[in-house]
Amino acid sequence: MKKIILLILLSITLLPVFANGNVDSLLQVLDKAIARRADFSDKKEQHLKDLKLAFHRSSGLQDKFNYADKLFDAYKHYNLDSAIAAARTKLSLAQQLQDRQLVLQSQMNIAEIMGKMGIYKETFDSMAKIDKSQLNKDQWGYYYHLYHSIYTLLFNNALLDDEKKQYNTLISRYKDSLLQVYDTQSIPYKLTYNDKLLEKGDYRKALLALEQIGQQPDEDSAQKASIAYRFAKTYEKLGDASEQKRFLTLAALTDIRRAAKSYVALRELAVLLYEEGQVDRAYSYIRCAMEDASFARARFRMLEISEALPIIVASYDKKMEEEKNNLFNYLILISVLSVILLASSILIYQQLKRISATKKLVKSKNDELMEINVTLRDLNTKLSESDHVKETYIGYVFNLCSSYINKLESYRVNLHKKLRAGQIQEALAATGDTNLVSNEVRDFFQNFDAVFLSIYPRFIPDFNRLLKPEEQIQPKADDCLTPELRVFALMRMGIPDSSRIANFLHYSPQTVYNYKRKIMNKLEVGKEEFKLKMEQIGR
Repeated sequence: MKKIILLILLSITLLPVFANGNVDSLLQVLDKAIARRADFSDKKEQHLKDLKLAFHRSSGLQDKFNYADKLFDAYKHYNLDSAIAAARTKLSLAQQLQDRQLVLQSQMNIAEIMGKMGIYKETFDSMAKIDKSQLNKDQWGYYYHLYHSIYTLLFNNALLDDEKKQYNTLISRYKDSLLQVYDTQSIPYKLTYNDKLLEKGDYRKALLALEQIGQQPDEDSAQKASIAYRFAKTYEKLGDASEQKRFLTLAALTDIRRAAKSYVALRELAVLLYEEGQVDRAYSYIRCAMEDASFARARFRMLEISEALPIIVASYDKKMEEEKNNLFNYLILISVLSVILLASSILIYQQLKRISATKKLVKSKNDELMEINVTLRDLNTKLSESDHVKETYIGYVFNLCSSYINKLESYRVNLHKKLRAGQIQEALAATGDTNLVSNEVRDFFQNFDAVFLSIYPRFIPDFNRLLKPEEQIQPKADDCLTPELRVFALMRMGIPDSSRIANFLHYSPQTVYNYKRKIMNKLEVGKEEFKLKMEQIGR
């Protein structure tokens, strides 16, 4: 229950996706967000433009510093070159203001961006210039966080085990320092505590620490993406790949929507999807991550991405080559089938000529049978008076007509697809026209209506007597039925099954259901009485 609540809090905009519980649906939302990256970037650029304009229009040093601080926050996940320029502007203004705390804050801002750029020596030199004795209580968390982040980057980039062990020890110590200075109820504390528990191998407790985060940041904030990413790393330790993928997707989606360019979630998601065999999506994501990292001048992120990029690109190229070969094979197969179809068409033409000759012979024989038909006329008249014989005969004849229409349409569609792949334009023109089936269906309905009304000439007025006066149905012509009357005509003929009616009339089962329900709401009599009177129409 806690996990569900947290999912809802993490992304209010994704409620339909969470209700479905389908990770693939969430990935589709991410695909659409990536396709709209330009829109999010334009919105970000407009925000930056407004901040720059406000900075230049402000007159006081303090106001300028505040706008420079906002520019730094806006740039630090977007473009590191611009972010460090904003941080240096902050430092200059802080020095002019002679505010020691603002100077320290600006110095740490510069060090933060240098670390993200991967220039570690300059980062440590910049941190060494900070007078720790002048830091206030609120700045110690930022100070320890910077060292923790730098050593984490160095750990990820280290090649030797001894180096990794040394950096890991320092990372652990700075986690302890952060837990000492952070407010125990704050989100940064709980995220750090989660990280510490993961370090100790207490994964279930680490998950609980995250689930206790009750108040979520604003939509599409960096902290929101960080929370989702921490969930992903925790589920990775727990061996739950599905939840890991879900939260990586959430983190990546938040990054894309806030127009962040320096991030990690999308890269890790691309690697995970590649391992699952989703090469196309993995290629799209890793390429997006590389483009954004390059735009942001995030050298370390580019190095991380470059480790996975060649493998994914090579797999993607191999898949494209296989699909190209398959397409070529399909073209050969379709060409062979086209030749076979042409030969079949010739044989069919010859058969049609034979049938034509046979029809002429049959016509001559029909003349000889005229006298026999006169003898049988009286018998046919008697048989036609039998409802059962009439209904069976009509149902049989029109079922044959309906079957012929279905088969003709199926033959047209199949032939059209095969010939189109073979690029036989003349055949496409002949088979691509749907007027044949439409006309057949229209004629079919007209014939059905005419035959039915000839057998039950009072069906329409008798049926209307079962409806409310204001709801009675008046067809456009005396010899035709409306769609809903046609449904009940088939029911009168002894076909109550909706699926059979739908197939017979070329409606969908839902349409038949809607027609029935519509008529039921218009009845003047009860439903049971309606069924009895329907059976008596025409008797």
